[in-house]
Amino acid sequence: MGMARKISKEEVVEKLKDDGDFDRLRLKIIRRLKDNEELRNNMIEIVKESTALKRQGAQNMKTRQLSDAIFEEVGSKMLSQLSDGLWGIIRSEDGMKNEIRETVQSVYATLSNPGGKKCGTSARKVEHKIPTPFPETRADSNTSPASKQKQELVQRVVEDNKGEACSDDNEEDPELPPGFG
Repeated sequence: MGMARKISKEEVVEKLKDDGDFDRLRLKIIRRLKDNEELRNNMIEIVKESTALKRQGAQNMKTRQLSDAIFEEVGSKMLSQLSDGLWGIIRSEDGMKNEIRETVQSVYATLSNPGGKKCGTSARKVEHKIPTPFPETRADSNTSPASKQKQELVQRVVEDNKGEACSDDNEEDPELPPGFG
């Protein structure tokens, strides 16, 4: 039997995407983010306080123009709040942290042992070898990949949910495109 080959982070992320785990986790995180009452109320307050909303003629603007004007004015404040909420969900033990870690470890174990026997201890054995519990590194990122991915994720959440911030009657999540960008 030859030496086990080293599995790269990129391979793990690709496998997560191919198997649908990436989208499943992302949808779960977005759903939790949407359910965060405190965050939603903070966002509503930020928008209510925007001068773009109070500007004369605002009621005559098209929804898209108005939302763009509001976002231009308070977007960075909203993104900062979203980012904090998002990473709170991802990092909290009772949030998604354990589920993300277990999913990544399972995929890593599968890649390390292709076609091999599924053994219950494989995830535990590889735990210390995984450089990061989160699929946040990108091959094409040179500076602070986690920070860049964080921005992309927050931006995607904002874009996917523009105009839906106040609608609670939508039980199902909208169909979201795969990946972050």
